[in-house]
Amino acid sequence: METIELIVKERDSFGSAEARRMRQTGWIPGVLYSGGNNAVALTVEGKALRRALGSEGGSVVLNLTFEGKKKSHPAILKEYQASPAGSGMLHVDFMEIRMDKPVEAHVRLELTGQSAGVRDGGVMDQSLRELQIRCLPGDIPESIQFDVEKMQIGDSIRVSDLTPPPGVEILNDVEAQVASVIPPTLVKEEVPAEEGEEAVEAEAEAAEEKPAAEGEEAPSEE
Repeated sequence: METIELIVKERDSFGSAEARRMRQTGWIPGVLYSGGNNAVALTVEGKALRRALGSEGGSVVLNLTFEGKKKSHPAILKEYQASPAGSGMLHVDFMEIRMDKPVEAHVRLELTGQSAGVRDGGVMDQSLRELQIRCLPGDIPESIQFDVEKMQIGDSIRVSDLTPPPGVEILNDVEAQVASVIPPTLVKEEVPAEEGEEAVEAEAEAAEEKPAAEGEEAPSEE
């Protein structure tokens, strides 16, 4: 996977008021953890971070370089605090990594193709959309894919059916269900009670008025 360069600034001011000021100017407060108790407070430009992460959701290797310094720090996005309104990130945590040491990351699970069951009217129900993996930082894939073309109605796939790229280990429970093709839901049209009663009455009246079949005598009225 490509390593993306990202400039960050070391920060020495803290507190909620200062964090709000940073966000108002387009910067996000964060921390870079380097293992053990080492941690460096920083701030990163929100637009640059979103551009670096793109659609990968954090499964990228970021080369963090502090402004005014030459040394870079390979890192991954460990976690972030999102705005309740969904308008952006409030705080980010980075974890410094070694390129020669396996790391854990999350990647998208993509189902490709259209299953035979869906073509027959079934519905694809994907219950797992993200996988937890372990591999070298340079081997983190953009996604792991599974071709569902041959899945029929009633078929399901589990984590054990997935084939990760070489060097990538999937950490999810092998028995966890990934997706299944479920039968279409049949909607039974209900007849309103009043209409149903009228229909029964109409059938009864029609039966009473029906002339006697040929060769049969109509009942005499006394």
